[in-house]
Amino acid sequence: MKFFSFGRKKEETDAKIDKIDLDTAVPEAILSVGGLYDQQESFTEEARKWAGMLGGEALPLFRNYFFGSTLQKPDSLAGKYEGLGDWLHIQQDAIFEIIYHYKEKAIPMLYDVAFGVYDWTQYKAVRVLTRLAAEGIQTDRIVEDIVSHVDDFRYEAQMPTFYYLSSLKGNEKVASLLERHFLENLEYDPIDAFDLFASLYRCSPDTARKHEDFLKVLARGEGLEGRSPLLDGAIGTTDEQGHQEYHWPDGEPVEEHHQIRAASFYYQLNPEDEEINRLLDRWEKQHPEDQVREYIRELRERI
Repeated sequence: MKFFSFGRKKEETDAKIDKIDLDTAVPEAILSVGGLYDQQESFTEEARKWAGMLGGEALPLFRNYFFGSTLQKPDSLAGKYEGLGDWLHIQQDAIFEIIYHYKEKAIPMLYDVAFGVYDWTQYKAVRVLTRLAAEGIQTDRIVEDIVSHVDDFRYEAQMPTFYYLSSLKGNEKVASLLERHFLENLEYDPIDAFDLFASLYRCSPDTARKHEDFLKVLARGEGLEGRSPLLDGAIGTTDEQGHQEYHWPDGEPVEEHHQIRAASFYYQLNPEDEEINRLLDRWEKQHPEDQVREYIRELRERI
């Protein structure tokens, strides 16, 4: 009797799984995962759970919620992420976190998004592909295909792609790609070149260090003459006297921001360098913002 009872329970369970209404379950999964956005471990675990529950038939349905059907933000995030597009980004991140847990089964869908027409989701699909590649899942194929497509990406997708690729530490194809784009950007955008240098260093420190003197040039402010902070995403405001002021969205000071970033990076590679230490001395003592002076003090105490 126990065997027959077990069999009936299993049949009942299978029937329940078969009867899941994916049109209802998929948005429920997205909201359940998205509501844990502030709790990274729970966010990932919830996504893994839902991927297992929904099964492969749900994969094509997720694309319906990239843009066309914005779900209502869950109560757990009330009062947070109120900016234009913030919740939509979280909704998309929740979707891709679930898709990630399908592992190899998700690759065809991810390719369609990553190498299709540009929208916000392109670089998010690339992010999942690089996570899979880092785990040894079709690594060579994924790297080859991203490297062969990235030159055709729009800038908005290209720069995040370089960063995500840099997680594939020691990969020679990735290092070669990043070095090439770093050198190309030296000619016309030193800030993009800096971000590419950071990605290159993450992937291949030895390759990056061949170009580390670039950081000293940037720390001096060379190539930044007349550069508007608005070009790099700063927000401009006008005070009562009509003076233009700038700040980054997170409130970080703008003044000599790029020089300080470059000097800090170089200092971590060569803490005894006299020129960089002179620059850091000046900022530590004279920079008008307390948080910058404190940052430099903490950096030098740590290294």
